[in-house]
Amino acid sequence: MAFVNERVSEEDIQKYGLDELMREFFPFDREWKNGRPSGFWYSWTIDRNRGIYFLITKTITETGDSGRPEPTNKRIAILNFQGKRISLIIKRTYCSPSFSDNPFLVAWSLLEINTLEVHEIDRTNIIDILKEALSVYGYRGAYSNRATNVVVKFNF
Repeated sequence: MAFVNERVSEEDIQKYGLDELMREFFPFDREWKNGRPSGFWYSWTIDRNRGIYFLITKTITETGDSGRPEPTNKRIAILNFQGKRISLIIKRTYCSPSFSDNPFLVAWSLLEINTLEVHEIDRTNIIDILKEALSVYGYRGAYSNRATNVVVKFNF
């Protein structure tokens, strides 16, 4: 079995400790302090046979022209490789202007990779696995039902 996009089951949320993981990324967020926000659901890209999942955990904000924090195309993501966490900062550098574009193009860059927990895995192998996961994730993983025939390019 290869990577697939799916909505995460409650059983897998418990098994992989996803609520605890997300609280790490939103320690001061009132909703996450009191548990999972109402209406929130997880989406991941997972390869169950190899025990690997890819999960976007947070959109990075930066101060915009308004002087207020504004969302960017940068994301903090986790590539969990057989129970070992690889933290990533990725950026969507391009996406087609219309969901009707055929093919719908998406380009990703890798800005940062933290392999402290996985010394035994070659960095090149991690990047290859990330590319596999992002190829399936495409534009927005299981959230993206409007973009069809998605082609993913990499700037790394």
